[in-house]
Parts: sequence; structure tokens; C-alpha cells
Amino acid sequence: MTGREDTPPPEEPEFDADAFEAAFAQEFGDAVEPDRTIGPADPGGDGHGQDRPGVAAGAQSQPSAEDSQPSAEGPGGSAPRRVVAVVLTPIASAPALAGLCAMAKIDADIVPTRRGAVAVRVIETTGDDPSELLGGPPAEADELAATLSRTSKAGVVLLTARLGTGDEGLTGTITGRQYDAGEAGEEVAAGLMLAHADDVVEQMLLGLLPPAQAPGRLAPKELSRWQAARLLSKATKRKRP
Repeated sequence: MTGREDTPPPEEPEFDADAFEAAFAQEFGDAVEPDRTIGPADPGGDGHGQDRPGVAAGAQSQPSAEDSQPSAEGPGGSAPRRVVAVVLTPIASAPALAGLCAMAKIDADIVPTRRGAVAVRVIETTGDDPSELLGGPPAEADELAATLSRTSKAGVVLLTARLGTGDEGLTGTITGRQYDAGEAGEEVAAGLMLAHADDVVEQMLLGLLPPAQAPGRLAPKELSRWQAARLLSKATKRKRP
């Protein structure tokens, strides 16, 4: 055997989040839209983000297959509840966002839209979950939005949909919150955010379109580190003159 064959492959270094964020900001800043901020709540509204009660009117006749199936109750007797979290980002390139999430080991589906790529997660909670008791977003959704907000000077917006089916069809609420530099900020008007977003965003929030079936969807968890780095490199080259 040759010495080359006997030499074990080098181990991959640990992911350094701070170093990666600094490199991303320096090398890929052109892909971020610094002048495009996702607006706060409408000054004329109540500013509390509970803008979409009664969403059954728009989706009553077409609940998703997952919503129509009965859910098994958990150990405490409370049935799991599906929460859909969508993070609106100003990052124009979905491959760039997917590569970033893959290298940072962020679990989410990345979907391209005309106003920036979005990251989506479907989370199951129960009645005794702190987010259900306190009314805030699930911990997984909060962590996702906080992490992605560090990659953009404009921050991100987290939209959270708590939906269920009843006698009148699909019911529930969609709330919104701004995140900047890793911190949760003010609540925003979810209805205003959806009015300016692509239809695919509302379809995913309402459960009418599973994120895995969204057009152009990318799954960071299915990418190797090499594939993630290549996606970032390609997106960077496209943005350079």
C-alpha cells in the first residue's frame, strides 16, 4: 500500500458561527438588500400582530391532509398542535440562504420568493408547551428567526401560524414579530406582511402547501458542507460585476 492510501482524511473543522457571519457579511453583502426593511406594524393598527383571526374564510374548503387527520393525544391528554413558522428574509438568493443554513446546521426548508428567500419550519407543540401557555412563538421558531436575523442588517420577520380545524373549517391566528441582530423586537402586523408577500407564503402558513412541495424548495439538511459552500460561492459570483 502507498503512503497516500494509509493517510486518513483530514477531519472537518468545527463550524465557527462568528467567523462565518463575518465572512458572509464581507464577501456576500451584495446579496443582501440593506435598503429594504420589512416594515413594522401599521401605525393605524393595534400593533399586536393578531391580524389574521378567522382565516377559515380563505381556506375553509381546502384544509390540508395533515390538518384533516385526527391527532393522537400526548401523555398529558393534550393533542399535538401544528405551528407553522415562516421567517421572511431580505436575502435575494434562496441557494445562498440554503447554503448558509446548511453550514450553520439550521433545520428549515428554504423557499424562494420575489421579495427574498424565506425559511420555513413546521413544529408540533402540545397544550403544556410554554409557547402555548404564554402565547409566544415556539422555542424552535424563535431560535430560527434570531439566528437568521444576524445575517442581515435589515433583520427578519417571523410569522407564526397556530391553526386547527373545527366545525367551521380552518381556524386560528397568524402573528408576526421583528428580529434584529439576534434579538426579538416589536410585534408587527401579520396581515400587512402577507399583503406584500408572495402567495406561497400564505399558502404555507395556512397549511395548504407543505413546505417540502413549494416551488424551488431547498433543504439545507440534505446538503453536505461542500455543497453548501458551493451554493454560497455561486451566488456570490452572480452578484459580483
